[in-house]
Amino acid sequence: MVVLLVALLVGRAAGGALGALRSLPLQAPQLVVAALLVQLVGAVVGGPVHPLGLAVSAVLVLTFLARNRGLRGTGLVAAGLLLNALVVGANGAMPVSSGAAARAGLTLEDLVVDARHEPADEATRLRLLGDVVPVPLPLRAEVVSPGDVLVAAGLGQLVVAGMLACRRRTLPERVRLDRGSVQP
Repeated sequence: MVVLLVALLVGRAAGGALGALRSLPLQAPQLVVAALLVQLVGAVVGGPVHPLGLAVSAVLVLTFLARNRGLRGTGLVAAGLLLNALVVGANGAMPVSSGAAARAGLTLEDLVVDARHEPADEATRLRLLGDVVPVPLPLRAEVVSPGDVLVAAGLGQLVVAGMLACRRRTLPERVRLDRGSVQP
């Protein structure tokens, strides 16, 4: 959420418009809505439905990203999701670094509260792709993975590029100074 807020502010400061996001040429946005709903149902029902919901949600989001691969930011989001899937697949859950938790001002118990997370230890595979990046925000500290960082960067890029798209469309193709006058 912080990244999206910052992206909105950067987009606006660069002369972009919030309304321009409505004109992003997104293909099949209903896939994202379906992914959120499937993930929500999995979380509410729990048990074996939860990981199944996560898997179906990931397929829906990756399908959405593939269909929108020409938009700035979608490649970063896809790469981040792939990294997260690799580390979770290798370990059965997202490993969380106790050192990163401490640097964020949290305890490992604060972060390993469900079956989706586990403490990282010497048996953890792809440890550097787990939750190893401390984010000591004042109101809500957390620890994220490099994949999460890529997802956030991609979403930020998508928002800023989308906001600036209207500015690019309204500027003349070419403006040059010629003896004190402006000519298109």
